[in-house]
Amino acid sequence: MRPTRMLMLPTLLAVLLSAISGAAFAADAPSAADIAAMRSFTLDETFLQHYMDASDDIARDPCRLGMIDLLKGGDSFTSIDQAAAHYDAQPGVHAMLASHDLTAREMVLGMMTLTSAAVQDMRKQHPQAMAEGGLPVSAANMAFYDAHKAQLHQHMQSVAREQLKANGGKLPACLAE
Repeated sequence: MRPTRMLMLPTLLAVLLSAISGAAFAADAPSAADIAAMRSFTLDETFLQHYMDASDDIARDPCRLGMIDLLKGGDSFTSIDQAAAHYDAQPGVHAMLASHDLTAREMVLGMMTLTSAAVQDMRKQHPQAMAEGGLPVSAANMAFYDAHKAQLHQHMQSVAREQLKANGGKLPACLAE
């Protein structure tokens, strides 16, 4: 992997985590209920497969099925459940997630957990570049992320290549704004 791409990943993850945390928590800090939800959410093989399958569907139609609207409306959400309900209400999202045996809450929590784990992993690798803090990740979820990191990165790269190919080498309009 080229050095530029290596440097882009931590930046992208940090920006994504900030956007996600903002989307889920309009208040200064997440509520005790949201922290408990993050701590009790468990990554496993079944979730990961469903998550990646749903991500493939989202990649085919990111402007309609993605969380872009959720991230843009970040200041209006005060909890994970509120953000998940907003995402679930987007046309086509509920049916797409149900086809992969997922709920919007699981998708939001899973994405937040995976992103938080990725940021913590980057923090370990590049402590000078990453500030402390972030959303909680259990030791079990961190271990799961570590064991599946290569698979996740390969999947993200594949999805990104397909999106660029489908859009003539450009980002979809909703992602380019």
